[in-house]
Amino acid sequence: MKLEIEKLTASYGSVRALHGIDLYCETGEMVAVIGSNGAGKSTTLNCICGVVPVSYGEVRLDGLDILDRPPHEIAAMGIAQAPEGRRMFPRLTVLENLEMGAYLLNDNKTLKKRLEYIYDLFPKLFERKGQNAGNLSGGEQQMLAIGRALIREPSFLLLDEPSLGLAPVVVESIFDVISGLVRSSDVGIILVEQNAVLALGIADRGYVLENGRIVLESPAKALLDDERVKTAYIGG
Repeated sequence: MKLEIEKLTASYGSVRALHGIDLYCETGEMVAVIGSNGAGKSTTLNCICGVVPVSYGEVRLDGLDILDRPPHEIAAMGIAQAPEGRRMFPRLTVLENLEMGAYLLNDNKTLKKRLEYIYDLFPKLFERKGQNAGNLSGGEQQMLAIGRALIREPSFLLLDEPSLGLAPVVVESIFDVISGLVRSSDVGIILVEQNAVLALGIADRGYVLENGRIVLESPAKALLDDERVKTAYIGG
């Protein structure tokens, strides 16, 4: 399958956030989108999910236009997001949060298998399954956000700043899981991340987004070696 956006343009009131960007991701690959804060990275993901209105352009899933569909229909078609800031239901338990992500599953046997899969990915969630999400550490909440998105077995997973605010050792653990997802399944991942070294280090391809425009697109390794990327995002 292929997820494509073409000439995507979006605004917040009179402020233009995206200026006609083109981007695609196929199942079985990971695409990194890097850029500074305010570049339009989160807006891009939210446009794909139907959360932010698009002024102009196209969003296609395997050639099917999904631009005007509501978020719940887009989710049902196989696109899931782990949003920036995790956005847990803090008074619900870990298990209840995961069940909220699985609201489209109406088969208890399938739900049980999917829960087992998530717990295998993130054993900490199994240990904390009866604990309220608001009492988890930041790293555990990020695991829960990813698990909640994955539980429906989406075709495409959109990850928004999964390293934000986490200790390096926790980030390393979470990114090990993320990098393994593409190898162990057919999911396509769009990874939005300010940490260029982390993102490009595990991605197949990458895009650099500046002021709502794609300014570079290349295989991830080539972007890591690009002097412009080193100067702007890596400090080299």
